[in-house]
Amino acid sequence: MLWFPLAFGAALFWAFGHVLLKRGFDHVPPLWNNILDKFVSLVLWTPVVLLLSGFNITIPPLSVVVIIIAAAVLYHFFFYAISKGQISLTGTIVAGYPVFTILLSYFFLHEQLSSVQYTGIALILAGDVIVALPGNDKADVDGLLDCSRHDYTWLLWGFIGAMALGVGDFLTKVSINRIGSYSLIFWLALIGNAVAGCNYLIDRRNRPAPPLFRREGLPTILGIVVNLIGALFFLLAFDYGKVSLIAPVSSIYPAFMALLAVRFLKERISRRQWVGIAVAIVGLVLIGMVTF
Repeated sequence: MLWFPLAFGAALFWAFGHVLLKRGFDHVPPLWNNILDKFVSLVLWTPVVLLLSGFNITIPPLSVVVIIIAAAVLYHFFFYAISKGQISLTGTIVAGYPVFTILLSYFFLHEQLSSVQYTGIALILAGDVIVALPGNDKADVDGLLDCSRHDYTWLLWGFIGAMALGVGDFLTKVSINRIGSYSLIFWLALIGNAVAGCNYLIDRRNRPAPPLFRREGLPTILGIVVNLIGALFFLLAFDYGKVSLIAPVSSIYPAFMALLAVRFLKERISRRQWVGIAVAIVGLVLIGMVTF
């Protein structure tokens, strides 16, 4: 049962972290979020896993190195995805990533699902569709949503983010099965920084250094630290439970995030979109309820 408090703790930290990150996007683009995130993960994660493992870190075989590189590349899509619209909406779409993780785990890791969990997957998909459909609520008509009903780039990026995180988590679990969570976290921190360097070479438009160390950059720095604490809990949970349960329980964060975004970011979402968020969250709860 230790996986559950770790996964739920990850959800709480991610909710606060995502709201802080979204506030910082006006001044810090996704490229620099990735660079700072990977640097802080190296500083934050490495000493923790070295101490917890008693400095017993496994050197992974080449096949596992390739898998970790692939996971690190996929995780770099996250900041780009959540930067494209309201965090309460894009975050909900991205939070559908357990669908991909569960399906891959079923086919390749042979983790069996119950009928309740299949129902949860269906509700997640339904909730995402409800959030994405155009509506006629006053909030939509008045243009109060950052995600215009005429521009669904945010929806495409939300789906890309969900797929990238879902597949990335599956690859991470495969790696953990081979070398353990402590070693995976150590090598993921190292390799992630190398991938962030490649991200810098590719994303030329966002290369100019942002005001990270001024007041404008403070939400981003705090958000990344909080987010990485949640990610550490999430990765450690893989040692104690099935990825097909850990992923959906941790992705309950939109419930907390939506409330925080409305309170602190002054975001407004329509009644229909609230319904979609609620349906998706019910699906996430159903997937994890077999734990009890």
